[in-house]
Amino acid sequence: MLICASFIPLSIYLIGAFVSPPETQIKKSGLPSTTRLGEIVDVKIEGQITGGPGAVVICDEVPEPFELVEGSNYRLVAKEFKDKAFCYSYAVRCTKCGNFGLGIGRETRHFLGLALTQVSIEGVTQLRVLPTLPEVRKIKLRMHATQRTHSSWSVARIGPLSTDFKEIRDYFYGDPFKVINWKASAKAQGRGKLYPMVNEYEREGNLSIWMFVDANPDLRIGTSVENALEHGVWAAYCLANYFLSKGYNLGMYVYNHRGEALHYDAGRRQFIRIAEALLRLTSPKVGLQVFWDEGFSKAVERNWEYVITRSPGIVIITHITSSNWINLLNGFRKILAYKRSRRRPNISVINILPYSMIPKANNWETFAAKMLDVASRSFSNQLRSWGLTVLDLDPTKESIDLALLGTIHLR
Repeated sequence: MLICASFIPLSIYLIGAFVSPPETQIKKSGLPSTTRLGEIVDVKIEGQITGGPGAVVICDEVPEPFELVEGSNYRLVAKEFKDKAFCYSYAVRCTKCGNFGLGIGRETRHFLGLALTQVSIEGVTQLRVLPTLPEVRKIKLRMHATQRTHSSWSVARIGPLSTDFKEIRDYFYGDPFKVINWKASAKAQGRGKLYPMVNEYEREGNLSIWMFVDANPDLRIGTSVENALEHGVWAAYCLANYFLSKGYNLGMYVYNHRGEALHYDAGRRQFIRIAEALLRLTSPKVGLQVFWDEGFSKAVERNWEYVITRSPGIVIITHITSSNWINLLNGFRKILAYKRSRRRPNISVINILPYSMIPKANNWETFAAKMLDVASRSFSNQLRSWGLTVLDLDPTKESIDLALLGTIHLR
């Protein structure tokens, strides 16, 4: 009787052994290659299940920072002996900039559990999430040592003089005598001025901009989605788009991150290069990894030929703290020594203030964040006393376009 009873599970095993497990063919559609921060992306998964009966688990990989707003990226499909088609969709919101890989994971199970479970990740699609571009029409940054406040009016300090009149200014040692305006000098003499007045003409070519971007891991103050580094990359992205759209020659150096430098260039191609370099800073894996801890002072030394040859406007994007304050001062001293400008230096500093992004559990942590904020602003005031333009940007309280317009009041 036991031998006869053993034929029952044996026959079931033999039947199951000759039945193959399910096989799937999956296709993803509706996923763009490039999107913007905060946009909602609709993803559609469809496919065909062939082979024997069983269950198929389909899971589309979604990056951890993304937010699932509609549907589900996980689906369990039961298959009988007939082939079966399936289709489902979901929507995610892109909450972090960077390059992300999205692959489809599948797991097939035999209906009797006799075959090994097959798990595979295939069809990895790259999704590039770019920062949003605010409508920045005017920036009041001191990009040239003149009294003008609109940066697109500033032109190069080198190059041949044109015939376009620019302004009348005081005479400086070394100005040629042929540019002296004798009538304006006579009127100025009547008002008590001792020095003559000269005509200044526009120079050919637009001003060059050199941008220093700090990628120190200390800038990851905040959350994994919103932190100082993310907003610093966003500010650099917006400034690059603005300057290049106005015809400036823009170069960039990322310090504390392998020393990545992009030489002076203009146009759309340069903007794409800068965008790709900035997106490499926002890694999906948030960790405090120092690739190259050089500091701002060393960065100035490595780029001294770009700082002094074209006399560019300099923009530094960082977060000023007590740990990097001395290093920043040494770097600014070197720049001022290289430039030897007789007027106010055309250096602008964007100080990202991240302390309002930190989750706070009690009032003590709130007070500590305010104290750190005040300390960073005190460093900014010291830089303003040197003649530098400093913008204290709190991304949670003001937008970057309005903040850049208001820098005229912070000089």
